[in-house]
Amino acid sequence: MISDLDPPPFKFVSVPRDLRGLNCAAFAAGAVRGALAAAGFPARVTAHFVPVKGGDPKKPKTTILIKFDASVMAREAGKWAG
Repeated sequence: MISDLDPPPFKFVSVPRDLRGLNCAAFAAGAVRGALAAAGFPARVTAHFVPVKGGDPKKPKTTILIKFDASVMAREAGKWAG
C-alpha cells in the first residue's frame, strides 16, 4: 500500500460536484502498475479513498493498493525458501 493525504494529482484537478467519488489518484495507480509490469512484477493496482479518524471528511486519505499476481508471489517465495 502507498498512502498519501495530499496526492499530487489532486493539486491540479478540479472535480465537479457530481463526480465527487472520482479518485484522481487512479492516474497515479496506473503509473505504478506500469512501472511494476515493466520491472517484471505484474499486479492489480487500485486507488481508494480512506477516511482519516478525526480528519476533515472532505479530504480523505488516498491509498494505492497493490496486489501482486500469483505468479510473482510464487516466484518470490521460491527465492526466499530454504
